[in-house]
Amino acid sequence: MTSCAGPNTQICYPGSSLSCLRAKEVWGQSINRVVVANFPDELGFYKPVVHKANFSNAWVTTGGEINITLNLLSNLGETGRICVISHELAHLKSNHYFSKVGISTFTSAVISAAGTFVPGLGYLDHFVNPAITNSFGRQFELSADKLAVEYIKKTGLAKVDYVKFLYWMKENLDSSGHSAKTSIFSTHPATQERINELMGN
Repeated sequence: MTSCAGPNTQICYPGSSLSCLRAKEVWGQSINRVVVANFPDELGFYKPVVHKANFSNAWVTTGGEINITLNLLSNLGETGRICVISHELAHLKSNHYFSKVGISTFTSAVISAAGTFVPGLGYLDHFVNPAITNSFGRQFELSADKLAVEYIKKTGLAKVDYVKFLYWMKENLDSSGHSAKTSIFSTHPATQERINELMGN
């Protein structure tokens, strides 16, 4: 949720410890609650994956794995889990991953083509590509929030529950000074910006 990207971590296998077993069960139950309410025909497709890590993160893969770090999971109640899962599924259902890859590829191709006419222009890809791609990434986060609200409503929660969760994120997950502002290279909008966007709709 905080970065929506899959880092290299160690998977918490249920057979390795009781805490891993319990974590996967809890995560799986919450996933099923969201899926049954929104995509009942897809029950059983999404797989709960918990990672051992000392940071907070969650992400989804096109193979149906909904990932979360043990550090984040241990700090979430049922409502928080529903919000995280709904947000990640919103990314998946909106094809944001493939859209972002496509934008990056197109930007690189344009700069590369321009580089044949202006020598050295290709080096700008390292700076221009992240700026363009990440600006779309921020919009993806805002649109995923809106769709996630629709998903959580079908589970019996309300928009206010999602907004409260974002406030919890702001207080507990935003690093001091880092997420308070959004720069051109930010992949995520500031949490307060996400709250304001939802409250304005």
